Order: sequence, then structure tokens, then C-alpha cells
Amino acid sequence: MARVCGLDAVLKSYEPIAIALSGGTDSSVLLASARRHGVRAIAISVDTGLTPPGELTAARELADRLGVPHVTIPLDMLGIPAVRENRPDRCYVCKRVMMEAVVAEAGRRGCRTVVDGTHADDRPATRPGMRALRELGIRSPFAECGMGKADIEALAADLGVAVRPPSACLATRIPTGEPVTRECLALVGAAEALLAREVPGTIRVRCSGRRAIIEADPAYRRRLERLLGAVKDLGFEDVAIAPGGYEEGGADSWKR
Repeated sequence: MARVCGLDAVLKSYEPIAIALSGGTDSSVLLASARRHGVRAIAISVDTGLTPPGELTAARELADRLGVPHVTIPLDMLGIPAVRENRPDRCYVCKRVMMEAVVAEAGRRGCRTVVDGTHADDRPATRPGMRALRELGIRSPFAECGMGKADIEALAADLGVAVRPPSACLATRIPTGEPVTRECLALVGAAEALLAREVPGTIRVRCSGRRAIIEADPAYRRRLERLLGAVKDLGFEDVAIAPGGYEEGGADSWKR
């Protein structure tokens, strides 16, 4: 409770705020918390074309349910060479461009501070985009209050916010140095959506060319095996299941 009270104070100290709303659990809980405490806020989402299916819809529906003004900014991330060519700094460049757009929109709408859902368990080593947040002066109230993932999920239950499986930009499914194409993004998005309807928990479909490896809870291996044909029919030439399940670190964790 002390941490939640601290969150209330931090949010109020920054108002009027713009919340960078991805549609994932963390930013959704931040928005709901701000609304509960009467913090003057708007929500801003970015449609990059790299977002897993359903997240932008979830963001819009939550903002509508809470009665919070919501803006969606369209950005063509594949028009940026570092992103399209999948360079080692892709994540940082993408986050920087996204948040620059959010900061600019927030300023146009009279907001004093942009906040995001980064929390105390997030680590810069696995989230290069956190550097962009610091550079742009974006605040992370959960992290500032020492709130980690477990705290956020507990608060989600209290606020009536659905806890969604951890997500990430679809470009993380493609090994560094391999081009990010609309075709591959569409294949990955469709495959993960298909699997999520049948298998709970975190799911990743790593993609190299037209070869895919599915990372999911090994406890559901038999169910995954029954779905291999359906995934292949989406347009993959070969589909396999990673024996160890989900491995953090993006497609570069895929030992081919």
C-alpha cells in the first residue's frame, strides 16, 4: 500500500501528464491508477507497424472505458534505415523516434510530463530503449516508487485491469542483421495470434527467412505439435518448437 500511495504522489507531482500507452499491462495499470487518483492525464499510443496484434485495440478500449482522452500517432518505422536493416542499435533508435513523437504530441496538448510503464525490474541491458527515455526526460513512476512486476500485477487486480502476457516489438523475432520486412512481421503476428488462442503464457515465433521456431511453455508441447501444420500453412517453409521454451533476448537467443 505504501508503494501505491507513493505512486499517487509521484503522478500528481508531474501533472498534467501524457501516458505512453502501449496496451500492455504496465502502461495500462499506470493509466488506470492515474484515473483512480484524479490525475490530469491523456494517453498517447504509437502505431509503428511493429506492435503485436491486439495491443493498440486494448489501449484504445481501456482509454475509452476510463474516459481518458486517447491519441494514436502513426509512424512508419520501416522507413528508418536502422530499423529496416535491423542494425544492433535498432531498439534504441526505434524507441527514440517513438518517444520523440509522444513528447511532441504531449507538448501540443499542454502536458507537462510524459510518463511510461517502465518498472523497477526492468534492466537497461535487456531494454536498450531505456536510454532514450532518459535522454528525453521521460519519467517512469513505477521505477521511481520501487515497484516491480509483481507489484504492478497486484495493482492490476485491484484496478480491474487485465494482466496480459509479456510482449515486445515484433522486430525482436528477427535476428540482428536480417532485414525487417512487412511480410515477415505479418507472418509472425499471424502465427503468434493463432497460437495464443490455444496455448497460454508467453509465446514467441522467431523468424529467419521463412523458417520459424516457436518458443512457448514446454508443458504445452503436445498441443503445439498439433498446431505446427496450421502455423506452416500461414506461409512458413519450416516450423519447429524450441525445446527449452521462451528465452529472453530476442531472436539472437535462437542458436541456429
